Amino acid sequence: MVSGELMELEQEDQGLQQHAYLIINQQVYPLDRIVTNLGRRRENDIVIKEPEVSRQHAQIRYENGRFVLYDNDSTGGTFVNGQQVDRSILYTGDVIRMADVLITFVDGGSDFGEQLKKETGDL
Repeated sequence: MVSGELMELEQEDQGLQQHAYLIINQQVYPLDRIVTNLGRRRENDIVIKEPEVSRQHAQIRYENGRFVLYDNDSTGGTFVNGQQVDRSILYTGDVIRMADVLITFVDGGSDFGEQLKKETGDL
């Protein structure tokens, strides 16, 4: 691995340590990987057991200091704040919808994330 690539990975890891997470049905799922797969299939990082959710429905990638949601050509589509998306940069408080499943994105380093931590304890 070239030193530039190593430095880039270290910077990405530092961003992941900001404690971003998803809230699904009152459960917290940390986004602690550069790539997080969501869907019905057991091999996904976050498994959503809903028949209307595709097996490999969506993916969240940590890119250039931001979390970006990608729809994986799912059957029912992926929505952010009511708008269907193929790709969307995520911001704290965004609501992702896959079928009837609502997912809230929280960046623990944001003002909203800090307030949520105070109200709920350190997630």
